[in-house]
Amino acid sequence: MFSVKSPSDCLHGLCSRLTRQQKTAFLSTFFIGFFCHIFIFTNSMYNNDDIRYLYVTFDKPELGRWLQTYAAGISSYFSLPAVNGILALLYAGLAAMALVRIFDLRNTLGVILISGMLITFPTVAAIYSYMFAADPFLMSCLLGTLAAYFVTRTDARWGWLAGAACLCCSVGIYQAYLAFTLILMLLFFILMLLQPQQYPDQTILTMGVRYVLMLGVGMGAYYIGMTATLAAKHIELSSYQGIDNSSVPGLVEIKNRLLLVFQDFRTSLGPSQVLAFNRWMGLALALSLLMLFVFAAVLYLKHNVYKSLLRNALLVFCALCIPLSLEVFYLISSGVNVHMLMRHAWCLLFAAVIIFYEKAAPLCGVSKARLLEWVSFGAVFLAVWNYILLSNIAYFNMNFRYEKTYALCIKIMDRLEQSEDYDKDRPIAFVGNYSKTYKMEAVTDLLEPMTGMKGARVFGGSSRAYLPFFQNCLGEDITVVTPEEEEALKSTPEFQEMPRFPHDGCIRVINDVTVIKLNDD
Repeated sequence: MFSVKSPSDCLHGLCSRLTRQQKTAFLSTFFIGFFCHIFIFTNSMYNNDDIRYLYVTFDKPELGRWLQTYAAGISSYFSLPAVNGILALLYAGLAAMALVRIFDLRNTLGVILISGMLITFPTVAAIYSYMFAADPFLMSCLLGTLAAYFVTRTDARWGWLAGAACLCCSVGIYQAYLAFTLILMLLFFILMLLQPQQYPDQTILTMGVRYVLMLGVGMGAYYIGMTATLAAKHIELSSYQGIDNSSVPGLVEIKNRLLLVFQDFRTSLGPSQVLAFNRWMGLALALSLLMLFVFAAVLYLKHNVYKSLLRNALLVFCALCIPLSLEVFYLISSGVNVHMLMRHAWCLLFAAVIIFYEKAAPLCGVSKARLLEWVSFGAVFLAVWNYILLSNIAYFNMNFRYEKTYALCIKIMDRLEQSEDYDKDRPIAFVGNYSKTYKMEAVTDLLEPMTGMKGARVFGGSSRAYLPFFQNCLGEDITVVTPEEEEALKSTPEFQEMPRFPHDGCIRVINDVTVIKLNDD
């Protein structure tokens, strides 16, 4: 007889199927993430995009994100720090559970550290600075992780097809998590190569075919869906980040892009970058890379992998693919600028230390394994702690940046209203980027890689940049000139003669436009 389970029965059944490590991963991600990012969950701190998109439907297939509107609709299309932030944490927690399942992780402390790294890596803080997009971006992370999970399930014949569906959805929401999926697949494949007793050559070759099928079908489905959506809406791809220039390059262009990949990879591992932004992080990174090499060497030697020509060739290939996967967007488009929001996959380098330790530890003596655990886990913990600090320093800067921007706009509005020629119905031109705002030198260089969180003010110097702040934070229903009109005003003799704000005469009516000169640029 047909019967339907109650929601309580379904929940109980689901929880009973989860391992202790999976539950630990979810709870660790949620609680570490909550306390790391609590400041932005409980405060409204904007960057130049978030202040413009307090409500946005994300119906922008011209950016290649033709599924983002559906992912964002789950939390409404408003920028709600508590809702979007917590929902993003839940997605990250589920992604951590999938990570545990992919690599069959058993060490509880290792699971906690991997979960902490996943949710404290600076990419997450940068994403939260764009709060309106936080939950769809982390959903993309979850789907990208599930894509790697399904394709690596050797017991599921058609798992690669489920992985292709997840990959299509992940990239359709936010393309940056393609790199995340590729690195997970590479790490799993390298571990297969280093464990010949568990994964014979035939399994290796089969997995390679599954990878090719999953990537081909997944990215093919993404392209078809994007093309169909663009055709249905009668629009074309945007030039943003070189999206419209994604094509198969020629030989000379391939060489240039490869050089760019390895140059950026080398730069990202250097000092003053997010992976080593201070001496402690430099130490953590150096120890992590050293331990990763040691664990890989232990697996390589103890399992006699050096005797297999096939596995050695594939190991070299995989090693070369790591920078190519981390910097994959340089290969796809010549006009891309890979920024912090696109670098979440880098956290998997630290996670790999824990993963490889678990596989190598049984091959070492008890005392050696304990020493290696202290060093490797200590390095990852040091990285997690410093990333918590970096995230909160960035939030600290965002908070004071907002206060300074608010104070500046209040002063500007007060001067405008006190002007004899001020007319609220007349358009305004805010010309120049006000340069007198105090900058805290201690955070200037530190936050340079932190997209959306650096700088002394919320926005730049164009009139269009001022508009959303005046409307949404000051409640002033003003109109501003177009960029073309602003450029024309700069060339007028009247503007050239004007002093800069806050001096007398910095506000003037020119060509029936109220012009306020904030700087000479």
